[in-house]
Amino acid sequence: MFRSTTRFVGEAVGEDSIWSILHRECHVLFPDDAFADLFQTTGRQSIPPRIVAVVMVLQKAFGLSDREATAAFQFDARWKYACGGLDFDYPGFERIVLAGMRSRLARSADPDRIFNATVDVARSAGLVGRRRVRRRPTPTGARPCEDAGP
Repeated sequence: MFRSTTRFVGEAVGEDSIWSILHRECHVLFPDDAFADLFQTTGRQSIPPRIVAVVMVLQKAFGLSDREATAAFQFDARWKYACGGLDFDYPGFERIVLAGMRSRLARSADPDRIFNATVDVARSAGLVGRRRVRRRPTPTGARPCEDAGP
């Protein structure tokens, strides 16, 4: 029986899929210290920022609401795999965590850090071609991407 999503999902998705790329790169893309300025030094974060960042990337990639994204993380093994190969029973989290992260990012000195790290890896993986990617600010502080054309 499988405990970790790594073997189960890793054998089922392609090496160049978004799932595999995030699985391989999430610890480098979103290390804890990349988000240290967003949180107090005392206390304990309930959800590692790396996991929230990966969920936010997948949420934007698939055009999901916060509710849909947190449900996908809880019930779709590919999402847990993309977050570093978490166990199947790794607990889900409330959608307010995503809104909270967006709010913290918007108030920070580097609000685009998740976007920038992801675009760099996507470009090196050949997933970003000749088309430009343009950021479009939204009222919630999120920065969804849209295709700006060739």
